[in-house]
Amino acid sequence: MTTRTTVSVLAISALLIATAPAIAQISTGQGVTKLIEAREAGAAPAACEGKDCPAATAEAAKPPATGWKVWTNFIDHELDLVGAADLYGVTSQMPKGYASIKWDYTQLKAGRRYNDKHEIGPVMAPITLPGGKLDTGLKGHGGGHVFQASYGITGNFDWYFEIPYQFMHLSFNPKFLGADGKPVTGNNPDGTVDPDFATKQGMRMLYKYLPALGRPVPQLHYDADWVLGDINTGFSWNPWRTPRMSAALTCRVFFPTGRVANPNSSLTLGTGPELDTGMGGWALGFTQGYDVRIFKYSYWIDIVASSEFSLTYGFAQRRAYPTNFTTQPDRKILQAFNDPTVFNSFPDLRHLKDMGSFKYTPGFGLSWTAQLAVQVALLGFNFAYGVSHSQEPELAGDYYFIQMAKSLQLLGQNTTHAIQLGASLSLLPVYIPVQIAFSWRKVIDGYNAIVFDDYWNVVIKTYIPLFR
Repeated sequence: MTTRTTVSVLAISALLIATAPAIAQISTGQGVTKLIEAREAGAAPAACEGKDCPAATAEAAKPPATGWKVWTNFIDHELDLVGAADLYGVTSQMPKGYASIKWDYTQLKAGRRYNDKHEIGPVMAPITLPGGKLDTGLKGHGGGHVFQASYGITGNFDWYFEIPYQFMHLSFNPKFLGADGKPVTGNNPDGTVDPDFATKQGMRMLYKYLPALGRPVPQLHYDADWVLGDINTGFSWNPWRTPRMSAALTCRVFFPTGRVANPNSSLTLGTGPELDTGMGGWALGFTQGYDVRIFKYSYWIDIVASSEFSLTYGFAQRRAYPTNFTTQPDRKILQAFNDPTVFNSFPDLRHLKDMGSFKYTPGFGLSWTAQLAVQVALLGFNFAYGVSHSQEPELAGDYYFIQMAKSLQLLGQNTTHAIQLGASLSLLPVYIPVQIAFSWRKVIDGYNAIVFDDYWNVVIKTYIPLFR
């Protein structure tokens, strides 16, 4: 309950207590007599009614409220209602009869990857070739737009609907590396150092050796804007809340609306730079959240520690085989590696064009986040640490294809650790029901995971009373 509401209740209570005896006596003759005697003795006359009453005349003389005054009175009234709910932390729900609309924008870069030893290197492991290694040099940037609508059904039970879009601009920038892992050097015809020699050699090796190893030469660029991801919807329930602690559960379903990369240009299959924008099939998700309020001082300071655990499961689906493996691996080149495992990385896959599809199951994804949020008046600050883990997808199909896909190490289980810093600002002081939040994220450790750099995010959210 806000200060404004408390004052109003006390004023109404005092008025009722003061007038209760007179109201009780006015229905009897004795009460009327005493009321007349009180008036003759100088007591205040009873309140009059009708348009000729001085109070009514004074009220009618007031100028009509302007549009801005009507708006500010409306916002003040809504703040009283919302303030009484004492919402805080990640478990808070939309008040009953309120809707919210949110735009979430993210932008990031990618060009590095943690391997299975927690070491940072290129996104795709370099291919060992005679005289050195071929680094495909995958780099790119991208991000996404998420539009979300939610509605408070009972005050502790919400519904939401979310539509995500993604954009990406990826490219292969091959370079030929020497035995020391550094770009090879060479000279121009005039004897000067050629700064692009490693790149030129990389392109030559790419077109010479990949077909000889039975792999297609990948498409070098991929650009996509406003590609639909997995639309999802669900309910959030906050069954337990006290002034100090709170818990909530969110259940959601993901629709198979996201785009699966073309198998002839898929990064995870090593045939190109294209990435999926969704899981490709149906999925279910659950999030359990907890809040502990550490300290609160009036309306000025609020410190809350939060924790969220999420689980997602993607169901089995069918995916098409690539059809651009059209050359037979040169066994002489394969034998030159003197490594039996290289035959699993470069098998003869020309038969895939007649195979149709294979079974693909994304399986489980887990994440956990801990957050400390500090609210100072209308400014918010937060620090978060999170861990996310995805199991290795299950593949069922052609044995040689599966061995090739696994050798790329882009379909294995992966884990990332990240920290996040954020700040938020409310525009309610100027009577605009909008909140703006900014955050920056950095990956600090990982296992078989792409590193996202320059990762920042902005969220704009507004609130609307609806169907109350």
